Amino acid sequence: MKQRTISAIILLIIMIGSILIDSKLFGVLMLICSVIGYKEFFDVRYSEKNKKLNLIRLIGILSVLMTAMNNTFYKIDMNIVILVPLLLLSLPIIFYNDNKLYNITDALYNLGIVYFLGLSFGNIIYMADSSLVKCIFIFIIAFITDTYAYIGGMLIGKHKLTSISPKKTIEGSVIGTIIGTLVGSVYYYNLVGGVTKFEVIVLCLFLTILSELGDLFFSSIKRYFDKKDYSNLIPGHGGILDRFDSVIYVSLGLSLILSII
Repeated sequence: MKQRTISAIILLIIMIGSILIDSKLFGVLMLICSVIGYKEFFDVRYSEKNKKLNLIRLIGILSVLMTAMNNTFYKIDMNIVILVPLLLLSLPIIFYNDNKLYNITDALYNLGIVYFLGLSFGNIIYMADSSLVKCIFIFIIAFITDTYAYIGGMLIGKHKLTSISPKKTIEGSVIGTIIGTLVGSVYYYNLVGGVTKFEVIVLCLFLTILSELGDLFFSSIKRYFDKKDYSNLIPGHGGILDRFDSVIYVSLGLSLILSII
């Protein structure tokens, strides 16, 4: 627990620090995370290394970067962002002509990774460009909720939340939601503003729940491929995806709400 908490604090400092220094520096950091995230998703599915798949990995990485950088570092037609990965990741099915190596399921999996990670990290980068305080907010919500759900589960957790993640408990989830909502509401109301106390509490409650659902979504993918973590990059957490699972869903949820209201 100590190692996990220390890693979370260091990551939070790095994320918030880079945002405050320069939004473009933060953007580059997010691009690096998107590439690592793609590699983790790729390696989870293709645990056995095959040099023939290196081209697919390279196409995927370039496609994720192109998607994540659009509308922030440069702007290109959205049709290009969608169609280029679609063509480049589907055509190898014909050239490889090996169902065991690369088939339609593999192509759709890689396309899903590219669009999901590219658009998600691109959304985070865009948010940092448009509002630093809101971007910091998504990290606070995700990290606080996750940390206190873990601590609460360790201290008083008795009832299992779901079979997707056996160590998560109902008690831990409730504590994470309460603390995340409390801290997030205080931050948003005082530094972002523009909402009533009731509205900000509802917003943060929704985002903390979404944070935990994002965690479970990414965990379900790991369980499907019988993996404990996406990688061992971050001590006490696992890989980039193990740490950014909640952040991604909180950022998407906040962007959706802000586009509606």
